[in-house]
Amino acid sequence: MVQYCRKCGNELDDDAEFCDSCGFNLNSNLNDNQTKESKATTTPTIQNDKSNLVTRLPLILAIIGIIVSIAEGLGTPMLFGLDNIIMAMAIGIIGGIMGILLMEKFDEPLIGAVELIATGALIFMFIGRFGEISTVLFIISAVLALYFKGTYANNKKLWAIPILTVVLIFVLLIGGGALYQMNAENSIEVGNITQNIKNDGYGYFDGAVSGDIYVGTNFDYLEVTVDYYDSEDKVIASTIGWNELHPDNGKTYKFEGTYIDQKQPVKAEIKVVDSAGSKTPLYTENITLTTSSGV
Repeated sequence: MVQYCRKCGNELDDDAEFCDSCGFNLNSNLNDNQTKESKATTTPTIQNDKSNLVTRLPLILAIIGIIVSIAEGLGTPMLFGLDNIIMAMAIGIIGGIMGILLMEKFDEPLIGAVELIATGALIFMFIGRFGEISTVLFIISAVLALYFKGTYANNKKLWAIPILTVVLIFVLLIGGGALYQMNAENSIEVGNITQNIKNDGYGYFDGAVSGDIYVGTNFDYLEVTVDYYDSEDKVIASTIGWNELHPDNGKTYKFEGTYIDQKQPVKAEIKVVDSAGSKTPLYTENITLTTSSGV
């Protein structure tokens, strides 16, 4: 009796167990074979899709890092200074895009990773803990890029991109900072300084150093601090005499730095700064203190 292959329809010998055309096992079920073939073809596809998604993580995290750096900049307090905040956001956008291009378009994972790490470090330098999330995202993206794509660098000339990024930022920072410092220093006037430190007769010295501060330009933040020194030129107390967000241009404000302690102050240093963590005062003046008896 003539039989036919159930899969391809080829005519076969009566005693044939396999189709000599398609190789189908005549003793097996056609549906089972189709299921196995379907699994064999779909499983690698699913695995490849998952693998592609994982290897795209550096790109995905870098894009998220750019978005987060913008959000962090917008949420950073003005105490850090508007210039620093804008610079941090610009670095996040430009540095993040350059890192992505180096990784994806130029296929330079090592150079791209360096660019992303430098971007994260610069953001943190400008806005500190307010840029932590984007910094971490850029660093993780860089590490994953090295892991998935390799640590090679084919075009040595492209090393100029991360190097120039860092150099350009510091040139802008130094140049812009110098110009800003000069303008800001010329826009601050401190006067009418008075002192009133007394010995209250009970083992304590108390009083204040006060005065006026004139603001001659626009600032995001200003602060007057008064540091008190003992006879050994050591700081024994530090107080904020006045601070203001967005002080009015052309206005004069009063400041007063109070003091109370058992140690007798002999000198006071008045400083004006434009951010809470600034180490470069816009104005500094030292005055010798004369202690009077309050008894």
